[in-house]
Amino acid sequence: MREPAVKKDLYWCDTCNVPLIGRRCGCGAEGRQIPLLQPYDLRPALAADADLIRRLVHERFGAVPLPKIILLNKTGGTDRADLVIMHGNRFGWLTFDPVERRFSLDIAPEALPHIIPYATRGIVALEDHLDPGRGKIRIGGKRFPLTSPVADGMAIVTYRGKHGTGIVREGHIKVKELSPVTPRECSDPDWNVAIDRNRYHLKNLERAAVRTIKQHMHDRPNANVSFSGGKDSAAVLHLARKAGVTKAFFIDTGIELPETVEYVASQGVEIVRKAGDFFQAVEKVGPPGKDHRWCCKLLKLHPLKIYLAEVGPSVTMQGNRWYESWNRADLDETSQNPANPLQLNVSPIRSWRALEVFLYLWWRNVPINPLYDKGLERIGCYLCPAMLESEYEALRVMHPDLTRRWDEFLEKWAAKSGMPEAYCTWGLWRWRALPPKMRELCREKGIPVNDDYTLRPLPEAERRVLAEPAARAPPAEPPVIADEAEGFAVDAVRKDFPILGDFVYLDSAAMSFSPEPVVAAHLEFEHRYRANVGRGVHRFTRIATQRYWHAHEKVARFIGGDAGVTVFTKNTTEAINMVAQGLCWKPGDRVITTILEHHSNLLPWRALARQGVALDVIGINEDYSLDLAALEDAITDTTRLVAVTHASNAIGVVTPVEEIARICRDRGVLLLVDAAQSVPHMPVDIGRLGCDFLCFSGHKMLGPTGTGVLWMREAIIEPSLLGGGMIETVTEDAYVPAEGYGRYEAGTPNVAGGIGLGVAVDYLEAIGMEKIRRHEERLTTRLIEGLSAIDGVRVYAPKDPASRIGVVSFNVENIHPHEVAQYLDEEAEILVRSGYHCCQPLMEYLGLPDGTVRASLSLYTTEQEIDLLIAAVGEIARGR
Repeated sequence: MREPAVKKDLYWCDTCNVPLIGRRCGCGAEGRQIPLLQPYDLRPALAADADLIRRLVHERFGAVPLPKIILLNKTGGTDRADLVIMHGNRFGWLTFDPVERRFSLDIAPEALPHIIPYATRGIVALEDHLDPGRGKIRIGGKRFPLTSPVADGMAIVTYRGKHGTGIVREGHIKVKELSPVTPRECSDPDWNVAIDRNRYHLKNLERAAVRTIKQHMHDRPNANVSFSGGKDSAAVLHLARKAGVTKAFFIDTGIELPETVEYVASQGVEIVRKAGDFFQAVEKVGPPGKDHRWCCKLLKLHPLKIYLAEVGPSVTMQGNRWYESWNRADLDETSQNPANPLQLNVSPIRSWRALEVFLYLWWRNVPINPLYDKGLERIGCYLCPAMLESEYEALRVMHPDLTRRWDEFLEKWAAKSGMPEAYCTWGLWRWRALPPKMRELCREKGIPVNDDYTLRPLPEAERRVLAEPAARAPPAEPPVIADEAEGFAVDAVRKDFPILGDFVYLDSAAMSFSPEPVVAAHLEFEHRYRANVGRGVHRFTRIATQRYWHAHEKVARFIGGDAGVTVFTKNTTEAINMVAQGLCWKPGDRVITTILEHHSNLLPWRALARQGVALDVIGINEDYSLDLAALEDAITDTTRLVAVTHASNAIGVVTPVEEIARICRDRGVLLLVDAAQSVPHMPVDIGRLGCDFLCFSGHKMLGPTGTGVLWMREAIIEPSLLGGGMIETVTEDAYVPAEGYGRYEAGTPNVAGGIGLGVAVDYLEAIGMEKIRRHEERLTTRLIEGLSAIDGVRVYAPKDPASRIGVVSFNVENIHPHEVAQYLDEEAEILVRSGYHCCQPLMEYLGLPDGTVRASLSLYTTEQEIDLLIAAVGEIARGR
């Protein structure tokens, strides 16, 4: 990597005893050059850091006075490592040991002239510990035994009028070079003096930065500032406002420190709250790392995509600097955001060090995030892997509630993964593959590391026992929205769906996810009472039978079908086929269906042509509504049944089933309703619908796969399967079928699935189908309006919100639906469906030979996810 043109030296005015950001002091004196350490970034020691250094010095050497101006030069180490600069000299090295969890300060020889006049302890007079008869010896670099106790740590060494430093450990002292030391007294200016002496240089920095902003602020239609709440963005915000940029935004990741959010609000910055749920995602993918920052996409890039889609192409002023990391060493004045074509980034302070930033903010009286004075050097998410362990220790004191939650998660994840204790206690979770300095630490402490530099899991015998009680706990209660005024608490709901998190799922019309209570019910069956139903008297079969029967009762009550027969099937397809095959047909009978139908509500009726049954297919109007007049006209004396979807799985239109049922009753025609897309998303009451058959699937309504329902007003169809479980008695030449649903459920049913479906119904009822309907209706409207506003995007959906469900089909001009879906998956992590959606006749009817892209919602869909889809489709339409 190219080394940037950074300033590798600090200048110091010995006359004024202040640091300089240029060669010459405001007093006219030439500054003394002081070499710095990589990455050459300097910052003032603020309140907490200054207090820490003062405490360490006082604990070791007594009441040694320290100056008001202290600088820190960040260096490399296992955790925090700063070169401390005072009076224009190296004073020592401040480090944090992630294993011992403590700070230490090793003083440099250059500090001795300022310490010796005041030191009252921590001094080792070497003459007192050496054999007087040894004669003259070389001291520097040697290790000597101590004849009297001395506390371990840094010490000042004196010997024959010379002074130096040494390290005491286990009764010995290792002495560094000794030399004559002359005590030195210096003036003690404060930072206001330093600001005054650097005023000329600060003006030049400001002038150049404002010029850069003005040069580029009109490169795109909008100009704004990306505000992080840190010092660098504070400086850029002030500079941008001087240049005439008025808009600024802050992306709240949801795991920000409260001080930061409060500070951002105080600066008049727009707070963008569109981030995903970090804790839901981390449960699935594990902790992020410095080398595995999956959280940035979820918490920052996705919200940024949504924000920019709303405001349009932007020039964004940002506070990135060369000195922050070597990753930014090649940072140019302007750079196109590689993750978003709408954003051109401008870095007006890229050549500033942290010292310049703080001096500038103090000079211009710009408020600074209070967390800096509390000891944080980096402002960001409170559990960011880029944070130092030393900073996290400070947060444990400041915010024990926040850190406790993260610590508990890390301990649980470590136990699950078999990680050694150091994974949590040393902060090794911060890397997926450990860097050299951490590998060396692990080698020293006997922590095994794999060849790919990942931590080696503990042998099975040494692993901590996983939390068995969690696996054995009773099923969780479904969330209850107690107060209507609170609206739909989608965040509370999403906690019950651990599969959600680091992606956007918009394919619920094909398959919904199951909440934890449904999964727990399935596991409980397998672990506690797995047995067949209705065929025994032992306790397991009694429990299974009772719960399986109760599930039928729950489902019947859920759809208002207590008076009919509720049969469990594999899915909607099987339910429809059972009716098609179970009715007694004769040649000349007719069936009416619609062009809106899923293949499952079309092909079974077409197959009846072998029995002489004709099929009429009704079309739709320009607004996608069913042509009700055509349907009524199609009914003749030979029409036996009308089979219609309640809601289209392709374009989301809701059909007027109640009106169709009235027509069918008046004409003596049976009505079958495919409710696969309505039951999961709106209140369904068979008493109001007036149909004779209702078919729907469990896997679309939060239930297990392989579950479905056929409800019949009367049990007028013949069973499609014969065998065990569906009979009352069997003789040598006859049988009597069972009453109720058992007649139609031959063989061993999906017992666990049926019970799980009952729990899914409990879950939906606890939330309330009216609330689910309103939630999805609001999001659907937002999605349709957002997509419709994008040039080159065509949406296929009814305009009336009451006439549609959360299924939205659309196409992007000149791009195949599969390509759009693939881009959304691979680039935006949005999962949608593309193609015919098992409705090929409808696609042909609409003139869509390749089908559409389909986004389908559920109760766990969020507004942020809708906005992200709109933003991503906008990118595609603009020719990304």
